[in-house]
Amino acid sequence: MLLVAFSGGRDSTVLLDALVRLHGAGQLVAWHVHHGLQPQADQWLAWCERAATRLGVRFGHTRLGPAPAAGENLEAWARDARYEALWRAVAACGAAALLTAHHADDQLETVFMRLARGSGPEGLGAMAPAEHRPGGWLLRPLLAVGRDLVEACARARGLEWIDDPMNADQAFLRATLRARVLPALASAVPGLRENVLRSAALLRETGEALRAAAQADLAAAGLGADLRAIDRCTLAALPPFRRNESVREWFRLLGLPMPTQARLAQWVAQMLMGGSASASVEAPPWRFRRYRDRVSAERADARDWRRDPPPPVALRWRGEPVIELPGWAGRLSVRASAEPGAVDAAWLATQPLEVRSPPAGARLRPRRGGPSRTLKNLYQERGVPPWLRAAMPAVFVGDRLIYAAGIGMDASGPAGGGHRVCLHWRPDDPEDPRSARFEPAATV
Repeated sequence: MLLVAFSGGRDSTVLLDALVRLHGAGQLVAWHVHHGLQPQADQWLAWCERAATRLGVRFGHTRLGPAPAAGENLEAWARDARYEALWRAVAACGAAALLTAHHADDQLETVFMRLARGSGPEGLGAMAPAEHRPGGWLLRPLLAVGRDLVEACARARGLEWIDDPMNADQAFLRATLRARVLPALASAVPGLRENVLRSAALLRETGEALRAAAQADLAAAGLGADLRAIDRCTLAALPPFRRNESVREWFRLLGLPMPTQARLAQWVAQMLMGGSASASVEAPPWRFRRYRDRVSAERADARDWRRDPPPPVALRWRGEPVIELPGWAGRLSVRASAEPGAVDAAWLATQPLEVRSPPAGARLRPRRGGPSRTLKNLYQERGVPPWLRAAMPAVFVGDRLIYAAGIGMDASGPAGGGHRVCLHWRPDDPEDPRSARFEPAATV
């Protein structure tokens, strides 16, 4: 099953007609996105449904919400909302791919639009004939065909189509390029379209190579599948060009718009090159934080644990293997253990326990026979950033600290015998920044 973006315009009408002849109507879904930007939008929807019905093609549509407020980028809104609707339709229909009717002149306009906006190699590479998106394959089968040939095909087939007046509205950059700029250039430069598109293809290859190199640099910096953290020293040691490309690629992977040169320079200075122990940069909907040599990304609306710590919880252990701590968005497991710090299970069952935020001055002995250390020192040693420490639960028996999340059990008590257990806490959400693997510094 293939889903065809069907506006009812000449280009998508030609594409749908050709696909019916090539693949058969039963293999296609024509999907119309109703933008609501023109008074005729309802009539266009009805026209598209009739056209699809005549071809025997299954039809569907999406009505977009209200247009953006005055002053916002209408073209960008329409494009983003249209693709979001189309990918939802692909998922709903179980389609193998989304097909659009972009052709060679659309590609030429796109290259000039991106050049005017200062895009880099990947952006100037414009549209690929086929690319894999998160929602599936996006195919543009007409991308090597010019507008003149598409129109000739439409005339030869006796097709009818809709003319959207926005396509000729020179308030929009694309329409201005189409009506005035590109015809003037084409008259002065024979072969303009073919030459520019050849350059775009080369730039697209360059952009793909740069992206692959940036991904390799990010992997070397420890970026994992969750995309949440890197080692800043690895990127800081790179030549500036590779360093900047790696940051742009991280932004792209997180779904962020590309930063301007000034914003990129500011980000690099604060996150990678700065001398302070910690820093924070907002890039909604993300927030980047640096602590020592680790730069992490978290949702900008994530809870501020230092200002809003979890509430203390009083409880008794009654032998259950798991103790739920909903206020802490996690759970304590209790498991048999012979390791130092394990406590007698019978003793633990008789004690009133309290789970609360760890006071920085509280002390814990991480290994038997070793010195006791303050939690502040132990968390610093393990690289737990200050803004997470208030959310790492500590378990007390009266005033005695017996367990601290991210560090472990206190080994101050007697070794003893009998059935012994250890506590272990983990958050419910595997993407919770508190689920990071914090390791103690190597000891000599």
